Amino acid sequence: MTEIAICIATRQRPQGITRTLRSLAELVTERDVTIIVADNDGVKREGVAAAEALRAEGYRWPLELLTVPEPGIPQVRNALVRAALRLPGIRFVAMLDDDEAADPHWLHAMLACQAATRADVVGGAVLREMEGEVAPWAARHPLLQRKSRSASGVVELIDSTANVLIDAEALRALGEAPFDEAMALTGGSDKQLFTRMQRAGRRFAWAEDARVTELIPASRVTSKWLLMRGYRIGMTDTITALAHSTPFKVATTEAPRIVGGFVLGSLGAALTFDRGKRIERLGRLYRAAGKIAALTGNHYEEYRKVHGA
Repeated sequence: MTEIAICIATRQRPQGITRTLRSLAELVTERDVTIIVADNDGVKREGVAAAEALRAEGYRWPLELLTVPEPGIPQVRNALVRAALRLPGIRFVAMLDDDEAADPHWLHAMLACQAATRADVVGGAVLREMEGEVAPWAARHPLLQRKSRSASGVVELIDSTANVLIDAEALRALGEAPFDEAMALTGGSDKQLFTRMQRAGRRFAWAEDARVTELIPASRVTSKWLLMRGYRIGMTDTITALAHSTPFKVATTEAPRIVGGFVLGSLGAALTFDRGKRIERLGRLYRAAGKIAALTGNHYEEYRKVHGA
């Protein structure tokens, strides 16, 4: 019997998935846990190979290994969910990314928060560890800061599967493919799913002490990546809004924000010599441009490229 399935999607990050799995082997818990790893590379299958190597060493937890050859983050997440919900006795499905390492008390903190709040979805803090030295201007950027909140408790929405615990029955109610596979390489299918759950009346909570640490590769600490991440967020947030409303209503709602993003972003960037502030302010412009892209049916596939190892 498995009470909790910890699900990890991976693609071309053998070092990352090894780090994640080794951290999970150190969990302080007596709960019945199964780890499910889904590799989104049907050719090299480096994630499966890394997990098999750990299993050969006598890995602590049962390991279920999947290969999902069709490229796409939601495709892999849906495969993970299907595998998890087939496990006898399953109560919760947790998800981590393959560039994260869990604190030994991570699972305990997640479950304690869920028990206290009776939430259907619990999110946790994501700390950041940089690969190599980081320029001061980049270290200050909001997208590279730890993801945390002031305290644990009930919240309006969780927007990411980067560190999350979901009630199994709440997932089962969403059918065989809860993550939108049309968002294969754009990102944002997790926020879209949780927005749909929110609209269905599901409850959300935050566990500030349920910590994982994300390793940020040097290839993401660049002006281009930070700006394009803002563009992608603007785009996928708008795609999510379009899934629950009409294009006219979304465009009407977003128009002032788009105009404000272009005006304040461009003027703000022009009025500073501080590189960090300039990139942050230009980020508003890029986010506004991403909203326009979504409204006009143009999609940027950020996850076509894999960062990190």
